[in-house]
Amino acid sequence: MKKTFLVTMLAVVAFATNVFATEAEAGVLGLKPSANQGVTQPSGNTNTANTEVQSVTYDTVKYQYPAEQLKAENRQFDKYDWRLFKRFDTGELMIQAWVDGMNWNFREYSNNTYSRIDKDGKPTFAFDLREQSLAYFDKEFVSDGLKEASSDNQLQFTRNGPVDMDLPIRMNVAVHVNPAYCYPRGAQIVIPGATSHNGSGEPFSVYQDKYWYSAETGQITGDAIEDYNAKYGHVIEPVKLYYPSIGRALYVSGWSLDDIVKYMSIIDGVFMDERPENYSDYTYKLHHKMRSLPDVQYVR
Repeated sequence: MKKTFLVTMLAVVAFATNVFATEAEAGVLGLKPSANQGVTQPSGNTNTANTEVQSVTYDTVKYQYPAEQLKAENRQFDKYDWRLFKRFDTGELMIQAWVDGMNWNFREYSNNTYSRIDKDGKPTFAFDLREQSLAYFDKEFVSDGLKEASSDNQLQFTRNGPVDMDLPIRMNVAVHVNPAYCYPRGAQIVIPGATSHNGSGEPFSVYQDKYWYSAETGQITGDAIEDYNAKYGHVIEPVKLYYPSIGRALYVSGWSLDDIVKYMSIIDGVFMDERPENYSDYTYKLHHKMRSLPDVQYVR
């Protein structure tokens, strides 16, 4: 069973997992406790939108996570930077708050959990956390020499669109119950069919980074397998989700989050406005944008 997720290695920003950590412990994390037990968080992100984040003293008593304080103080920051939404106390990603700040949604997804039609007439999916399913799907494996990890549970990130749109622009990220399985994988970008204002059309299509497409289709061979395993055949930056509705811990790879963030910004850049009458035209342009990227493969 092949998986798909790409990696864009962004600077790793660590946050304190205990607001009462000693200065020595904070030093290991790259943090400086302040008099009010806040932390000074230098950012490795050179994005100009993060300029005001460089030397902020965070009040970890008053606020739960960096972006909460940045918003309250009307500071500019990169809305795609999910690391600014990690809790000070536990390091958990406040995923709903992060997604709410962008023009995206997320929903739980598993192939095995179609359950019912909701009040809007759409199918409802959820995580499949049955032990027999986890034992079968949520595990490590080797395929064509590549060390990988699988999961049937996924977070499906979808871009906001017209309310009657059955198939939105979407990307999936694997969700694990064991952080040791948070291997990186290059996401597939699913884009629905669209029609431009001049009547030209594009069908439903799927795109993926060429490297990860090669891994997905067994084209990585020989010495390249060892290179792949050295770079990606292991857990990379497991991130625990703040997910109180589920009675167990859930994790995703920070590598995979960085991957979808890369494409979120590309996708959003094509949409000049959010007027419903322009959505199909911009989606049409998005197909051509994806095909123009030298490192992106048209999958189908």
